[in-house]
Amino acid sequence: MDKKILKSVFTKESIHRYTCPYCYKGELRLEGDFNSKETVASKAEHREEYWEPEFIRLIFSCTLKCSSCSESVFVVGDGSVEEEYFEGPDGDWDRGYVEFYRPSFFHPALQLIDFPAESPAEVVCALRTAFASYFSSPSTCCNSLRAAAEEVLTTLDVPVHPESGEGYLSFGRRIQMLGDDNQSVRALFDAIRWLGNYGSHPGTQVEFDDALNALVIMELLLEEVYSDRKRKIQDLAEAINSSRGPISRLPRTGSV
Repeated sequence: MDKKILKSVFTKESIHRYTCPYCYKGELRLEGDFNSKETVASKAEHREEYWEPEFIRLIFSCTLKCSSCSESVFVVGDGSVEEEYFEGPDGDWDRGYVEFYRPSFFHPALQLIDFPAESPAEVVCALRTAFASYFSSPSTCCNSLRAAAEEVLTTLDVPVHPESGEGYLSFGRRIQMLGDDNQSVRALFDAIRWLGNYGSHPGTQVEFDDALNALVIMELLLEEVYSDRKRKIQDLAEAINSSRGPISRLPRTGSV
């Protein structure tokens, strides 16, 4: 799934082709009606002298269906109206108002990043919380990704408690305790930590770009920690170097 669509709006006629959260293969497409209504508060503003169509606030709901496995996903969100200019058939420029929509919740939640099948259940559980909150609360998404990253540290045998056994070690301290063989991912852990911290402070605002950055970094972190793809490629390179040429004559050791 193109991650750019995770932070952009859509129209009724061009709903983004999100990837199915069940089979991860098919695209989600509109099934039935797209239900959109103006809010009561928005209608009340029509009586004000300052009112313009751009002040309209909408809510919507719809059902998306997977093109492959037929899974149904329910979507709700908000909408707004914007003025746009377009070129008419006679070459003259005209203007009109277009309704744009932004999702707030998907149920079931979308899987926003790929992660290795070997990822532990505790990590995946925190990831799914992040996925469910991304569209409605980027701050909560970043906090959940931070929780997932802490679970990753636990699977790497980084202690949760200090040697005294009392209290808990901070996330930053645990990152510093990473073993030599995991130093390459320290920067990834730190980036997720900073974004999670920022969203936790009163008066700070985490934007969709920030949450998307955290998701992209988490995707790479999980690939680095749990995938054996890199090891297989390194083994392949070593085998080629050892044979000083093609290894087609050697026994196959599995695909990369």
